[in-house]
This record gives sequence, structure tokens and C-alpha cells, in this order.
Amino acid sequence: DSRILPPNFSVYYRLQSVDGYDPLYLERYGELIAASERGKPDINPPFGFNRIITPHNYDSKIIDLLGVKYVLSLSDLDSPKLEKVFQEGQTRVYENESVMPRAFFVRKIVQIARSGNNESAMQGMFGEDFDLRTMAIVEHERSGSWLVPPIVPTKISDEFQIGKADVVSYSENKVIIQTENQDSGFLVLTDSFYPTWKANVNNIETKIYRTDYNFRGIIVPKGNHIVTFYNSLL
Repeated sequence: DSRILPPNFSVYYRLQSVDGYDPLYLERYGELIAASERGKPDINPPFGFNRIITPHNYDSKIIDLLGVKYVLSLSDLDSPKLEKVFQEGQTRVYENESVMPRAFFVRKIVQIARSGNNESAMQGMFGEDFDLRTMAIVEHERSGSWLVPPIVPTKISDEFQIGKADVVSYSENKVIIQTENQDSGFLVLTDSFYPTWKANVNNIETKIYRTDYNFRGIIVPKGNHIVTFYNSLL
């Protein structure tokens, strides 16, 4: 409820919130939240919000993917995935027991050639059998840049193994993740995809793929590694 934490108020206390920060509005993020609110892969405007993104559909699996661990409300909420953990006055705090980690490995990817119409990626994410915990949608600028040739669009790859990923350092312009996997893996970081951000594995540059419509994904080789995402403008 925006009356509990007004827009930008959380920035002062360094609390991360899915309503974002109003001077920076990313179109892809707005479309993702719009689809989440509607409960279907509909990214057509109007979205029902403008500079401040105000999601309320806490039962959406997109909210779990975004790493929403707590939901604040001025009224009682009834959801199988929410557990009430605190109340002061009218303010209730619920913990989301279905929350996903900030960084994680997936077993399968669906590769889609990026085009002027973004709905194909969104439709895949909203599929009934699409598990965001173990699968990811990966977009490409052109059809010839597949991760694992000769995969064709919308075909599923089983080439990756789920390993361990621990965020050891997180700041505004750098994220450091320690990984461990027995074979090559595909690592998802649920921070918004942005062209100024780069990534390296043990200081060797690697490509960031636009993943799950708005986020970042990279291929991590077998073994123990230090993965660094950083803002290249700084």
C-alpha cells in the first residue's frame, strides 16, 4: 500500500521496492508489471500507472521472480503463499514464502529471436507449464546468435545444470556472485537489463542476455567462479 511507504521514501533507508524510482522509468519493466497485474501476457497500454509503478497482484508468479519477500498492507490479506509476521497499528507485514532468490541457475532455456513484438517472450513466461524457477526465456537480437546451436526459436534446451549461486556483495553499480556448478550453467540475475551493464566470470568478459523479458542472464562454465556484474560507465 503506497500510503505505508510513499514513493521514493524507501530510498532514504536503502530499502529495495518493486515500485521503482520515479526519475527512471524503464519501458520493459513497466510492461512486465502490467502483465503481472493483469495475470496474462498483455503488454498493451495503458498500464494503469505512470511514473510510479504500483503493483498489487501479490499472487502473481512475476512477483516471486522479482524477489518480493515482504508485502505491506493496511488490511488483512488471504493468500496461501503469504504468512503474517508482524503488525503495528493497522500496518500488516506479510512474508512471501514463494519468493525466489536474486540470483539462481535454471535448467532449461527457451530461446526467442527478438523482434518488434515483445509479446512472444511474455507469452512463454505465462505458460501454465513454464516454471520460472527452473526455466528462462532468452532473447536474441538476431536468429543466428543462439547460445547452444543449432537450437531453433521456442525450442527448449536441456544443456544446463542447476548449481549454487550466492550474492556476496551488492551495491548500486556492482554485484558479485560466487557460483559452484558441476557443468555449464545459465545464471539469472533479476536486476533489470540495461546496456551499460557488463559481466565477467573470473575477470573474463562474458555476454549478458536479456532474460525473462527484463532481466540478465549469462552462461557460467563448470566449476567454482566469481561472477561480477558492473556498470561500465563508472
